Amino acid sequence: MLRMAQIEYIKDLYENEEVSLREIARRTGHSFETVRKYAYQTDWSEDSLPDVEPLSYPVLGEFIPQIDEWLEADRKVPRKQRHTVKRIYDRLRDELGYRGSYSSVKKYVRKKKFVMKAQSTGYLPLNHPLACGQVDFGEFIYYDGVGEEQKGYALTVSFPYSNKGYTQAFPSQNQECLLEGMKRIFEHIGGVPPRLRFDNMTTAVAQVLKGTERVLTDGFTRFMLHYRFQAEFCNPASGNEKGNVENKVGYSRRNAFVPVPTITSFEAFNEQHLWPWCEKDAQREHYLRKVPIQELWLEEKPSLLKLPEYPFSVFRYASVTVNKTGFAVIDTNKYGLSPALAGEVVQAKVFFDHIEFFHDHRPVGRFTRSYKAHEEIYDWTQYVSTLMKKPGAIEHTRFFRQMPESWQAYLSATTGKERKSALQLLSEIVTDGNAALCDDALELAVENGRTDADSLRQCYYMIAKKEYRPDPLRLTSGPILNYHPNLSAYDGLMGGDARA
Repeated sequence: MLRMAQIEYIKDLYENEEVSLREIARRTGHSFETVRKYAYQTDWSEDSLPDVEPLSYPVLGEFIPQIDEWLEADRKVPRKQRHTVKRIYDRLRDELGYRGSYSSVKKYVRKKKFVMKAQSTGYLPLNHPLACGQVDFGEFIYYDGVGEEQKGYALTVSFPYSNKGYTQAFPSQNQECLLEGMKRIFEHIGGVPPRLRFDNMTTAVAQVLKGTERVLTDGFTRFMLHYRFQAEFCNPASGNEKGNVENKVGYSRRNAFVPVPTITSFEAFNEQHLWPWCEKDAQREHYLRKVPIQELWLEEKPSLLKLPEYPFSVFRYASVTVNKTGFAVIDTNKYGLSPALAGEVVQAKVFFDHIEFFHDHRPVGRFTRSYKAHEEIYDWTQYVSTLMKKPGAIEHTRFFRQMPESWQAYLSATTGKERKSALQLLSEIVTDGNAALCDDALELAVENGRTDADSLRQCYYMIAKKEYRPDPLRLTSGPILNYHPNLSAYDGLMGGDARA
């Protein structure tokens, strides 16, 4: 450990002489890490902390305003071109006739720079324009439908002027969730904030450039242009620049997510729990202005931009090749398409909650999006034609248990040609896009006491295609008319009187 005199020397070189860390390490013979530690250290004991307010300097006296002016101007120029203590002393002596000591100048400059640094790193209250917001994600835990603990992400858009906030929960913080959440909040409040502040989240920022310049992701850029808001981004590691939403994220987590919720549907949780909670929370008093948050929010709403005529469709495209078993891989998860597509390139529209697959512009599959890793998601309807090739082994396939339970029981009770015929009918039903009618057709056949394949097909046609169903006989309620036949014609034919 270095002596205080050595530490003070390092601090003096870095803060007052503005010598680089590597040069200090060279001069002192200490390692770069040691020099950096003490040069950056701010947690000092009270005894060794310099006074924030400068002491009186009778010798400097009238020269202090000029020193302050030079140091203030240094904020705007590169570090290597700022005044050192030696340069300040020389200018005071040569330009202004200063006759005091170098040490007096050094002591004052050291304390003045400390004050300036403390002021620059402090968080200043900001002026918040009406309807301009801040955006951030916050992590939370929840229980899924089987009681297992899962990780979720709450997107919050807050409005610093009123302290109004809106939160929506998602299974991830990817771009689809970010844009979908913002879209929902825009639609809920009936307008678009003219300006929104973000941190440098990778879902929005592809590259951080010098100063405030950013290269934005294509998806975020399209969304921003669609809704016509301006995006601002914090400096790296400067969360205080969007302190309102940072606080709001923590507040909502402590209140809207306590106790730990059970979420089986994010859609239902957002609609039934989070929207009402957000509106109820707005009835509390503003922490500073002592009026309801909702009252201040009503002042902001007229400053929102109008919603576009058409909502933005939030998804991303992906092109993937179907593997030999009929699966397409999206984000490590396998989605089962038809084995007939093996080797083919399909297009995927990836939404936050589901994925739609297309081949030659024709839909070939739609699945709930999985946020697990290396999971297989498949739909039994895609594999019926494959099952027909080996009907005797269907009970041992992973697709069998996805079928409606009534059909599992029915197929288990069949064998040979009867099973193959039933699978053929099932394939026809699926191809027609009427998989939802499978149970209805089987139920109708059972009610009529005929469950052979031909009877099942007849029942399906009756339900789905309205075929082979005669119209009911309609009888009139009126009396049958009396009919008196004329038998004279028969008399002529028979050569006699038919009445005889």
